[in-house]
Parts: sequence; C-alpha cells; structure tokens
Amino acid sequence: MDNAQSGYTRKEKEGIYFGWIVVIGVFFMVAAACGSFYSFGVFFVPIMDEFGWARGVISGVFFVSGLVYAVSVPLIGAAADRFGFKWVSIITAAMMGLGFILGSRIQTVWQLYLVIGLLPGIGACAAIPLPLSLVANWFVKRQGLALGIASAGIGIGAATMPLVVTAIETRYDWRAAMFVVGAVILVVYIPIALLVIRQPGSKYVEAFEGKPPIRDDDSTRDISAMQALKTGPFWSLFIIFGFVILCLALIITHLVPYARDSGITPMAAAGLLTIMGLSSIIGRLTGGYFSDRIGASRVLFFCLSIQGIMILALSWMDSLGWFYLFALIFGAAYGANLVMIPRTTAAIFGVKSMGAIYGGLSVADGVGFAIGPVLAGFLFDLSGDYNDAFVITAAGMFIAVTATFILKKRE
Repeated sequence: MDNAQSGYTRKEKEGIYFGWIVVIGVFFMVAAACGSFYSFGVFFVPIMDEFGWARGVISGVFFVSGLVYAVSVPLIGAAADRFGFKWVSIITAAMMGLGFILGSRIQTVWQLYLVIGLLPGIGACAAIPLPLSLVANWFVKRQGLALGIASAGIGIGAATMPLVVTAIETRYDWRAAMFVVGAVILVVYIPIALLVIRQPGSKYVEAFEGKPPIRDDDSTRDISAMQALKTGPFWSLFIIFGFVILCLALIITHLVPYARDSGITPMAAAGLLTIMGLSSIIGRLTGGYFSDRIGASRVLFFCLSIQGIMILALSWMDSLGWFYLFALIFGAAYGANLVMIPRTTAAIFGVKSMGAIYGGLSVADGVGFAIGPVLAGFLFDLSGDYNDAFVITAAGMFIAVTATFILKKRE
C-alpha cells in the first residue's frame, strides 16, 4: 500500500520520529519528579530525631498526599485530554517543586501535612500518569518498549536522588537537602516539558507506528472514562494498581528506617533505594519488551507474584547482603509492574481518553500511597516491628495476582 492510500504523506515519514524525542524528555521529567518521592525515606529519621514525632505521625503525610492525589488525578487527567498535556503538566510539577521547597522550612506537623502532603499530592500527577499517558499516545506497535524506556527515568531518579539527599543531609542538614529536591523539579522538569510535550497527529503516528490492531471483540477500544468505569478490566487494573503502590509506598518510606533499625549505616541504607531504582530500570525495559510479545497480563502475573514473595520474605532479612538482594529483585518486579499498567490500559481502552482513564485508575495509586506508609508506621508503633505490615501487604499482592486473569480475556 502506498503512502497516499494509507492516509499520510511521504514527508510525514521522513526524519526522526518525534515520539522518541518525547520518550527521552519524559525520561528526565519523571526522573526529577519521582526521585523526590523516593528520597522521603531518607528524610524520615532526621525529621523524627529533630521533632520527636512517632513514625505513624510522620507517615501521615503520605496519607494526606495520597488522598489529595486520589481526588485530583482523574480531574487533572481529564483536563489534560481536553486542554493538552503541556500546561497541565507544568502547573502540577511547579506545585510539587514548591511543596518541597516550602517543606524545608516546616516547624509543625500541620505544616508538614500541608506543604509535603497537599502540594506534592496534586503535583504527583506530573510524575507518572500525565507523562506516561502522553507517551502511550505516541506509540502503537512499540508502545511497551517506549513506556519501558520513558519510565526507566523513574529508576534513575530513585537511584540517584536518595544518595544525593543523604550526602547533602550528612554535610549540611535535612532542610538543605529538601530544598534541593524541590529546586531540581523546577529546573529540570519544567524546561523539558516546554520543549517536548505536544499532542501527536493521528496520521503522523500511523506513518511510523501503524494503526491499533482490530480485535474480534473491540467494544472497549477508544471509549470514554465513564464507559470504562463499567467494565471488569478497569476494576481489575484498579485493584492491581492500588496494591502495587501500597506495597511500593510502604517500602520507599520504611525500608531505610527498617534497615537502620537492623544496624545498617545511613549511607548503606540509602543505597538500598539506589539498588532498587537501578534494578527497576531492568524490570521496566525487559517488562516492556516481553509485553509486546507475550502480553502485558502474563508479565503482570509473574512480577506481581515476585513482589508479593519478596515483601513477605523481608521480615526475616537482617544483614546488608540480604537487604541488597531484596532491593535487586523487588526493584525489577515493581518496575515491570508499573510499565504494564499503562501498557494494559492503552491496549484495552485505546488512547483517545487515555488521560482520563489512566487518571481514574490512578485514584488507586493515591489510595495505596495513602494507606501503605501509614499502615506500616501505625503497626510499628503498636508492636515495635514491621512484620504484621509485611504479611498484610503480601496478602494484598496475591489478591492483585488473581485480578490478572480478567485482563487476559480482553488484552
């Protein structure tokens, strides 16, 4: 079939596909934004030492942030579909950066909840749902690979930011480190977003990526967010997303304090988040690659199972070697899972309302982020250890595993 018959011109097929420019830009954007959340575990102990607040109290900032995110993300996703991703992403990223900058001046719990809970809770929409929804709009046949590469920036942020924060906190104090986190978001994310975020033309995408495949049962393709809410696959993805993030938020908040309780030095404990972030890159890339070949639901089944097993095993780990092994395997598993969720969303529902649908699914992200850290902090304050929290979280992961069977029928 020639170019005229397929609906695009020869000129549209020339040059480098701009979708890959978007992928590179998103890589650095999510590195800056997500690195901020991974660094909070490093702030945990210094804030606790300075103010004497209980772990459950400090963990409450995630409860506030998660609930704010859960309420705001579907609205922001719908706004991105209607008004474009660029300015919605920039405004939310600016709120996140401002929250951490103001967080460097807190003196009370309510200030912590306001500036680190409220502002980054809204701003977190710029971290994953908006940029990854944008990438999904640019790709069809290589969508899994593109999402894997773009979201690998999350791993880079997770690998580097905790170590940078620990170095600054050790040399100066946690306030200086938190200010730097906010400044990095503003000076990295916003300029790149101005340069690379744009909506793709359908003919241009078709020229490089082809049309989405037509299935025998294509009733869910390119439907609205309200229609998606009435389907089983949406709620299966909702359950999966919620438990993946509950588990992840618990780990990025409490792994460093847990390791330090076990006698691990502060820098070595922060290094666990680095190992986790780097291994998540491997998980994202290999998960994206295999999802294009065997299907995202199969990759989800395997990696959700691994994530559940590792969180269950964490309770008996007591040496640096075991902690590093946990970080390596757990990081690869959750990294793949976080690529599979937008990948499966686009495969089942299409990309026409991707921002709103993925925004709706991200409510589960917010709820999981709200519950995971608080659950662990509260149970630790009651019992003096994290064992109960690990068992409950592992049970949730195995519930998520069962939800993948519904996805296999529609992917």
